[in-house]
Amino acid sequence: MADAEARPQQAPWYLEVPPTEPRERIIAAASRCLARSGLERTSISAIAREARVSRQTIYNHFETKQEIVEEALEKAASAAAERINAAAKMNTSAAGFVVELCVSALDEYSRNPAISPVIPLLKGDDARQSVLGPHGLAVARHFVEPILSYVPDREPDLDEMTETLLRFVLSMLTLESDITRSPDALRGYLHRVLVPAMGLPADPEYPGV
Repeated sequence: MADAEARPQQAPWYLEVPPTEPRERIIAAASRCLARSGLERTSISAIAREARVSRQTIYNHFETKQEIVEEALEKAASAAAERINAAAKMNTSAAGFVVELCVSALDEYSRNPAISPVIPLLKGDDARQSVLGPHGLAVARHFVEPILSYVPDREPDLDEMTETLLRFVLSMLTLESDITRSPDALRGYLHRVLVPAMGLPADPEYPGV
């Protein structure tokens, strides 16, 4: 397992340097509105007030609120992906990589205020099916692919491993459980259940084994 103290440090989301370009200011303002008010209560007017620009300035750069929201979520998710991958790749075994990949993804998507508004949407059947569709699986495959550096012989099973991990992450984001409430309990559970479900060898040095 990676040393917790050695993991990449990240500035709290609220301490990020404010952008100066109007388009970036609007996207950053949309992220704050989503974190504070949720998707339904985030309006063009609210974003304009938060960004300290006029509605016309917003319409000079974006056609709809949906376009702003999608870009804000995409930007936040891209930054989160870099942190998730960095934490997972610090492990020395395939089991540790998978567990930390899952733990980091859950942490980002549940605590990061810029992307956590997505979670309620994932409880809908249509959204869940979309996540498990071709695009969602392709995105998740990018996260899982580095596992081949630990187990190169599993390349033919990469798509199956990706779907298995994605199903675990999706269920844990949308269904709470006392069994996995603490970080240590979550890591132990994932090592005992997710690792064998993906057909990977256990890591005897991993906590919870």
